[in-house]
Amino acid sequence: MIRKIGMLGGTFDPVHNGHLALAEAAGKLCDLSEIVLLPAAVPPHKQNTKITDFEHRVAMLEAAVKGRPGLQISPIEQLLPSPSYTIDTLHYLKIHSVGDVEWYFIIGADAFLDILSWKEYRDLLASCHFIVYTRKGNKAEILQQFFKQLGYRFKENCWIHKKSQKSIFTSSSALPSVSSSEIRDQIRRGNRVSNLTPVEVVDYIKQKRLYLD
Repeated sequence: MIRKIGMLGGTFDPVHNGHLALAEAAGKLCDLSEIVLLPAAVPPHKQNTKITDFEHRVAMLEAAVKGRPGLQISPIEQLLPSPSYTIDTLHYLKIHSVGDVEWYFIIGADAFLDILSWKEYRDLLASCHFIVYTRKGNKAEILQQFFKQLGYRFKENCWIHKKSQKSIFTSSSALPSVSSSEIRDQIRRGNRVSNLTPVEVVDYIKQKRLYLD
């Protein structure tokens, strides 16, 4: 039996309700057996940006997924070469996965539209399916044209690449509008953030005194 596993990467500094809602919505959209959350050790686009220690970001993720069946955490990018490239992570997961697995990479529309700048993006597109989320009505036509440029054609409920036979699924489901930077800013201002991230994450942030400067 082939398992369908989703991947959601990010800095998760900190993880928030939008991340969790996106993962769970993608799981339902493609009937995924589980979703792996992959915190980036050294994000390529943030090499010169201060980010919270990897161990703290992993701990916050672990706190956030408690009681959420189907969501798993993998700290593997801490062991892989720096910076953290998605294609390297996917290769590792494929080599070390047990049984037959179809991988689905979960991503927002803005990030997908930038995929031509990613390391070995052609290999990445040929190696897994994609689930691309966009806010309702936003960038739909731009995305469709971009899919066509990449060699995908629409069939039934998704876009399929003729050569690789990998698919792109799209959704404009309503998701919480929240960002990690907003949470960090609110904490610095002394405001509550329990409506933006799980209370377990809020407790960890308070305990470790994160995002105060």
